[in-house]
Amino acid sequence: MTKAQIKQEATGKWAVRDSRSGRFVEVRGADSLKASQLPLKKGLDLTKPIAEQALKDDSHKVRKPTVKN
Repeated sequence: MTKAQIKQEATGKWAVRDSRSGRFVEVRGADSLKASQLPLKKGLDLTKPIAEQALKDDSHKVRKPTVKN
């Protein structure tokens, strides 16, 4: 399996290269929660049950929300 080619465009949007067509396709929703007040755990695997992972006591892995002015 080859590594995906990812780039950030000048507009700030993220794009990934389509291996069939060779064109870059926008990744919708990338960084959408970046400025959120919701604390997210680092290492959260979205392919596994989220509630089960969230209930584990790993408070040292919680990402503190960033405040933008």
